[in-house]
Amino acid sequence: MKRWKLLLASGLISVAGTGGALAFDQAQYDAVKAGPGDCPWCDLSGANLSNISLTSVDLSGVDLTGADLSGSVLTEVDLSGADLTGAVLENTDLSGANLSGADLDQVDLSSAVLEGTKLENAYCDWATKLPEESVLACKGVTIVPK
Repeated sequence: MKRWKLLLASGLISVAGTGGALAFDQAQYDAVKAGPGDCPWCDLSGANLSNISLTSVDLSGVDLTGADLSGSVLTEVDLSGADLTGAVLENTDLSGANLSGADLDQVDLSSAVLEGTKLENAYCDWATKLPEESVLACKGVTIVPK
């Protein structure tokens, strides 16, 4: 019985020790922060990209899980197929951006600028918030026109 408790305790410690911390690729992060440049399929999970300004950049398929993009200007950026689960998009300008097929679970877009943003068929869940005046809604697991 003691051995079982020891194994259980060590398993819980190793699970708790991971802390759920997200780690991004430093070289890819530096490249995106340095200036406009494509970075499709990059790992930027948990990165602080607040107040960054990017226009017409290819970030398709990028992992932005838990990233902070608050106050950023991401006009006409291709984020199709990107994973933005739990990302912070407070006051982010996504005008003309392509988020089709992106994962927007647990994302609050209520204060984001979404003029001309392609959100149809982006994945959503119960916690995804869209601006009240939006012509889009989260139906089932995807965003569709109301």
